[in-house]
Amino acid sequence: MNAPFRGVHALHAFEGFEIEGDTIVARCDCGAVLDTAPAVFRPCPECAGEACTRCGGTGVVVDHARLEWRSTPS
Repeated sequence: MNAPFRGVHALHAFEGFEIEGDTIVARCDCGAVLDTAPAVFRPCPECAGEACTRCGGTGVVVDHARLEWRSTPS
């Protein structure tokens, strides 16, 4: 595993993560992409099928420990 994504821009908040195809995107609240990582999934540890609130019934969740963040040009 490499270092986590870079911090948010000065005086901004962290917006969150998005899954875009096979990529995880970390965003600043200004909308800028902070870093990206190829998506890596693992079986959902709480899966209860279609009614699972953690995975939404997909049976998988993001494996955060295996994400390899890549810096994005500013």
